[in-house]
Amino acid sequence: MNAERVVWAACAALTLAACAIGKPMPKTTTYVVDPPMAAAGFPSARRPETLRMGNVRVAAAYAGNALVYRLDDVQYTSDPYHAFIAEPGAMLANQMAAWLERAGPFETVALPGSTRPTRYVLEATVAELYGDFREGKPPAAVLAMQFALVDQAGARPQVVYESTIARRVDLPQASPDALVRGYGKALQEILLQLVPAITAENRVP
Repeated sequence: MNAERVVWAACAALTLAACAIGKPMPKTTTYVVDPPMAAAGFPSARRPETLRMGNVRVAAAYAGNALVYRLDDVQYTSDPYHAFIAEPGAMLANQMAAWLERAGPFETVALPGSTRPTRYVLEATVAELYGDFREGKPPAAVLAMQFALVDQAGARPQVVYESTIARRVDLPQASPDALVRGYGKALQEILLQLVPAITAENRVP
């Protein structure tokens, strides 16, 4: 780096520092993805086993707390001033466990990390988690998840059900608030599809 560039960089840094003096730092708005329960609910009959929600893994591009927006075919950006209140994998795991606890089909659902013996573990990976804010397209919340239901009853754990479920929920506007509400709707629709699938594939004899 030549001397001129060094001076320019130093001046720029001093200017930014001077602008920040005496001004409060911008606050970060934090969010929780909250999937609403289905209005009709689910049948009261439940399977007697306990399901444990496994740790939810998130693809590296979306693993940070900041909300991610897609701007064009190749450009994505993260928004540090609008972020999830916790690491997205842990937050989604807890929210999914709570939703499944209320909805069924298992008698109870244990949180990730629980030491309670369980026959089944639901593993999940988030493959996509972003706001599609490309110009010329309606804004949308995009969520795609890969699931694997693992039966631990035998000598070796066995995957008895696996699938990828994706949802794209149109938003009224391209804003962080609308995006997170869209995530909640997308997660609800994904879980509504998941519940009957794991029930049908793994009925208790």
